[in-house]
Amino acid sequence: MMQSLDDLTRNVLTYTNMEESIKSHAKDVSHHIKFNMDYWGFTLWNESEVNLDCRGNRNINYDILHELANDFINNKHTTPRPNKFECLNNVILTQGIQESIDRDIAVSSTDLDYMSIGTSATAELESQTDLQSEFTDTAYARKQLSVAAGGSRTRSSQTMRLGMLWQDDSFDSVPVTIREAGIHWHLSDASKCHARVVSTDFVMNAGNLFHAQINELQENGTL
Repeated sequence: MMQSLDDLTRNVLTYTNMEESIKSHAKDVSHHIKFNMDYWGFTLWNESEVNLDCRGNRNINYDILHELANDFINNKHTTPRPNKFECLNNVILTQGIQESIDRDIAVSSTDLDYMSIGTSATAELESQTDLQSEFTDTAYARKQLSVAAGGSRTRSSQTMRLGMLWQDDSFDSVPVTIREAGIHWHLSDASKCHARVVSTDFVMNAGNLFHAQINELQENGTL
């Protein structure tokens, strides 16, 4: 069943306004205080309705969501609408925080370059080290953000954006239900997960595209 228009509108507007929202909070506090906001967007599309060939535009999913937000604000329908979209709070795992510090002080030369998805709806904990139930299909593998078609790994001002497109041929067969995603600094190691998020069910059928993107935003106060 497709997501209701009210729910879709609320999630898209929340997601596309997240950076302005944190800037609004930051302007009223001391610049000695730093805000962090870590959030994901999960999008389920019909492949026949949208072209997400990200090789030419590595943030095309994000751009379409902004166009869709403008449609909702202006009461128009000029942009394709996904079957489902959720804006999700993110959890940075303790090991992910430690690994980030190691990169900053050059103890480690790793980078965040792999995304995973799985089937568990178990809530996130900072002490976790991996997904709860990553897919094990023969066709499935974690995708490398900087290499795979449909991958994006960029910085926009103080926001890091890591996104990946998954297609029905990423699995042995469909339908599959996606409930979790993660960011890693290793292709397959289960103890190299930076962050994990869980969602409600995203049921992917033949002809669907699933896009997941994590946004890590930092903003100083301005007073």
